[in-house]
Amino acid sequence: MKIEDLIDKGYFLRELPPPFNSLTLGNNYAKIKTAWDKFDNSIKNEFNETRFAVLSIPKVGLVRRQLGIPNPIHFIQLSEIICSNWKAIEKIFAQSKLTASHPIVNTKQGRALVTKLNYREFKHRCIIDSFDKLYELKTDISKYYPSIYTHTIPWAIHTKKKAKASRKDLTLLGNQLDRFIQKGQSGQTIGVPIGPDTSLVISEILGCAFDAALVAKFPFIKGYRYVDDYRLYFSTQAEAEQVFRHLQGILTDYTLILNEEKTQLKKFPFEFESEWAMALNEFKFSDKLKAKANDLFDYVSLSFKFANLYPKDTVLKYAIKKLMGIPIEKENWELFESLIYKISLIEPSVLPDTARILATYEKWVSKRKLAKVIKEILKTSLTKGHSFEVSWALWIAKTFGLKLKNDLAKPIFDSNDYFSILIALDMKATKLVSASTTHLVKDLEIDSFKDEKWLFAYEAIIKKWLKPKDSNILSKTKYFMTLKKFGVSFYDNSRQVELIKLGKEKKIPVKKSTATNNGYASLAGYE
Repeated sequence: MKIEDLIDKGYFLRELPPPFNSLTLGNNYAKIKTAWDKFDNSIKNEFNETRFAVLSIPKVGLVRRQLGIPNPIHFIQLSEIICSNWKAIEKIFAQSKLTASHPIVNTKQGRALVTKLNYREFKHRCIIDSFDKLYELKTDISKYYPSIYTHTIPWAIHTKKKAKASRKDLTLLGNQLDRFIQKGQSGQTIGVPIGPDTSLVISEILGCAFDAALVAKFPFIKGYRYVDDYRLYFSTQAEAEQVFRHLQGILTDYTLILNEEKTQLKKFPFEFESEWAMALNEFKFSDKLKAKANDLFDYVSLSFKFANLYPKDTVLKYAIKKLMGIPIEKENWELFESLIYKISLIEPSVLPDTARILATYEKWVSKRKLAKVIKEILKTSLTKGHSFEVSWALWIAKTFGLKLKNDLAKPIFDSNDYFSILIALDMKATKLVSASTTHLVKDLEIDSFKDEKWLFAYEAIIKKWLKPKDSNILSKTKYFMTLKKFGVSFYDNSRQVELIKLGKEKKIPVKKSTATNNGYASLAGYE
């Protein structure tokens, strides 16, 4: 495990718009580490604890999830511990006979770490290995990441007895992980940030401890765990109920609980996939223009039907993934575009996919229609603090050169949504926004580099989008001044969403893009 890869690919959230990244931090890690190690204790103590930046994302329907980006100081420290102890951590993973999600180093593009099996492979493996069992127990841990008690990490690694007897022994891996997770969340011992790959490692260390305790008591268990999702198989209902009660007890010892609403005990035969997933997967689209238009109309109508029938399922997210693989001709674009916009308004978690579709078919996008959709998303999301929706709507608007009126821009600059504020500042620099930002200067102070405003304060200053009252403020924050010295930036507006690969037989003409250096304007066709 290379620490540069963990910092570069495993730090920032995949749910963020494309300009947000940690590539330059990973590339310059060695030089930054050398400089930081030379700081005296007074500088280090000043940044003893920090808070992470928060992104609120939609899950399904009204349910939301809070993701976090730790301060780079403590993310690097935690990453160093994980990477230097990676072989020991892998041995912990190897002790579980149930895990399907333990992290492995990703040698391809994407995240630094990926799970051993993906979720579909996990479901397949469950059926393959439970061929002789008739009962399935399906359950998961309630609010897993936000509920993790960091002091239980050393319990999982060293046993509860040893960990409690050696609470201050920082030679123990568990204590080191516990300490630096706390440092990155202002000393809080409840929860770990959702999003960074480091948190996947922590969750699996705990998960493998749960698995080992369960198998030790019931060695006959068949099935797997995927992060916080258990699927276990038995010969009798009594066995399943006994195991469920014991699993509840194990988790109680770790201050966690099972989600009883999602717990199901079923006897075969029953369907492996939901009705809606099978129906949408089997839907066929014609290659003929008029017939395809009818198919698009019917497919989205069917998706809406199932979204109403299964409001807790990710029906529309599934539906748009299939639509992304359907080549669209110009004659059908007007209908397709409107259908995509309607899905985006209903289920805004699809906005990254919407952005990819619009970028791929940029030549045909109606800016008039897009501007109305963006306005509608912003009006709906701004008052609710929905940072995911606002940030993606702004990024799409910037990509297509859409100006934002002051009545929409002002609430963004008045909010605590610092991801969206940075995009809006970028838009102001390119004259797509004209609202006043002078009041934001008050947030450019020393403490801002320690709390959830750290990303906003750093980027606003180095990009010269805002001028702090103290022109030397960055030099007074030695950690961040070092980042600037080595050219680290967490916001690169030349990055853009990946275009959809449509196949050689379909070419979409591309005009010069309205975005700056967006990475797709020069392409004439896509494979």
